[in-house]
Amino acid sequence: MLTERWRLNTDVAYLPWTDFSGRDHHLLRPTTTFNDQRGNGGGGVQVEGVLSYFITCNFSVGVGGRYWAMWTKKDSESACSGCIGPGTITGPGKYNMERWGTFFQGSYKFN
Repeated sequence: MLTERWRLNTDVAYLPWTDFSGRDHHLLRPTTTFNDQRGNGGGGVQVEGVLSYFITCNFSVGVGGRYWAMWTKKDSESACSGCIGPGTITGPGKYNMERWGTFFQGSYKFN
């Protein structure tokens, strides 16, 4: 609690292992290509913070923010079908993802 009515709450989480599987579609090219991507063994993190105001003892409203990031190792694989003629090309890749957002919340505590 920052004061009698204001509270700041934070959470941090670490992901020691991630697993990724995805497909990159190129549907608007003259020749449609699909790029299958796989990776594992990376890591990640999530951070969240909420600032809440207590209107009454039981009811509060708040605003917060959240950030996620995940990644794979450099030796992940990427297989492209139809990129350069027929067949499949396989090569190394490293993939990552970042997301962030804000939110509003209301909370009621029953006694």
